[in-house]
Amino acid sequence: MADSTTDSMSKIPDPFDIASQYGENVETRSSHKPNELPRQFSLFSTLAFGFSMTNSWLGYSATFITPLLLGGSPAVFFGLIAASIASCFITAGLAELASAYPSSGGQYHFTYMVTPPKYRALVAFVMGWLSVVAWALTSASTALVCAQIAGNLAGIYHPNYIAEAWQTWMIYSLLVLIATAIVCFLPAALPRAEMVMFVSSFLGFVVSLVTVLAMQTNKQSAKAVFIKYENTSGWSDGTSFIIGLGTCMYAYLAIDGACHIAEELPAPSRDVPRAMGLTMLIGIMTVMPWTVAFLFSITDTDAVAASSIPVYTIYLQATRSQPAATVLTVWILFVYFGALVSCIVTTGRLAYAFARDGGLPYSGFFARIHPTYQAPVNVTVACAAVVIIYGLIYIGSATAFNSFISMSILSLNLTYALPQAILLVRGRERILPKRPFALGRLLGPICNAFSIIWVLFITILFCFPTSVPTTVASMNYVSVIIVGISFLILISWWGGKRKTFSGPTVEIQGLEVVLQDNDLSSETRSARNS
Repeated sequence: MADSTTDSMSKIPDPFDIASQYGENVETRSSHKPNELPRQFSLFSTLAFGFSMTNSWLGYSATFITPLLLGGSPAVFFGLIAASIASCFITAGLAELASAYPSSGGQYHFTYMVTPPKYRALVAFVMGWLSVVAWALTSASTALVCAQIAGNLAGIYHPNYIAEAWQTWMIYSLLVLIATAIVCFLPAALPRAEMVMFVSSFLGFVVSLVTVLAMQTNKQSAKAVFIKYENTSGWSDGTSFIIGLGTCMYAYLAIDGACHIAEELPAPSRDVPRAMGLTMLIGIMTVMPWTVAFLFSITDTDAVAASSIPVYTIYLQATRSQPAATVLTVWILFVYFGALVSCIVTTGRLAYAFARDGGLPYSGFFARIHPTYQAPVNVTVACAAVVIIYGLIYIGSATAFNSFISMSILSLNLTYALPQAILLVRGRERILPKRPFALGRLLGPICNAFSIIWVLFITILFCFPTSVPTTVASMNYVSVIIVGISFLILISWWGGKRKTFSGPTVEIQGLEVVLQDNDLSSETRSARNS
């Protein structure tokens, strides 16, 4: 027998059927109080915030080593081109949804809005947990890159020192704590800080590009960069290239970052899509020339592949100066830490939005805004604690930790595609309300359909090991992690959340279409309030 929440939900009119009756004059938006978080972000600071997390040239500098091993320089370059094209389509479809339904919940909120009423709560609940998990893992991956760079730089200047896994975890934890303190106790400074990090990243790109091009005298040939395929994975050349595509998508990870501060902008329907589009554009304009520059600058591919800090080795081969390579690498470390701060902000804001709707355990506690700091301190600290505890896995097994990090890329892309899939199936014209950014009748379905197909494609790729024959150490555990996380989410749903979770409130033309308290049993009301 269906529970009372499901029965009540089935009585709620579908807001999008209502929207279709009124045409383009209807706006659908979150009805949470607009002043819960101060609206302190401008378009530029939102762009800076979004780009600080995506930082395509920086992100690819940390992950290009996988496609390099799978196919050499051609795999690094052409894999990036394929990832850039795919990410443009995915970002366009996601930006349209962000324009239609601006909310800190992002994809979780989008999915709720486009799903039929009968399934809305369950699908939104699953999407909410996937999003929170994905962003927590993204924060973990960013913190680990910073910790590894810091520890390995110390090892370069002190050859007798080799960073142990537990020491890397200590640095990792310290960085997470510092970033969390900044987010919780200096929230008013975040917009200006994000703009500083944006400028620092762009200057770092310019300095790095000019330095490696100007100081490198023995550049690789164009044939070596674009044609000479070197595959050491054990897979066939075609298969190795395809597997490498998944990692190339890391260059555009977290493209949804601007969505999660939508409630802190004066005009989110207009400015969030703009920030997302500009993040994508600047990402392509920086990562493509930087990738070409460092590929031409590599003089010893094996040394780069074996390096504990591949980008440092590239700088060293290009400049032949250890101080210059160190300065440029520390610059990358500084900007990467800025990305960590942005990731902690996003994880906290997203978890706050999910808790506000009753999706987390003890949601009432986690949905509070600190009266002094005007920030969701409780849930941000909780997310940081989870990230630190999760980092303990790295001490036991770096392979297992990295599998979870791969899960962050996969989970985020799944959250990008699922609402677009539901939108396409149900009918774009019937579902979408009036919005400043609309893809139109032709481009819209193309972007949505491409996003679905591409994400299904890379989901399969992420389950493949990067080399064969496979050992316990090189095994890809992503498929196991997907099943495990899905199982835990469903246990949470059937264990009680199906009776208390109804999803975000929806407002249409000033009229709320919500699950009213008198539609809930007294047991459900008391459970939600707790």
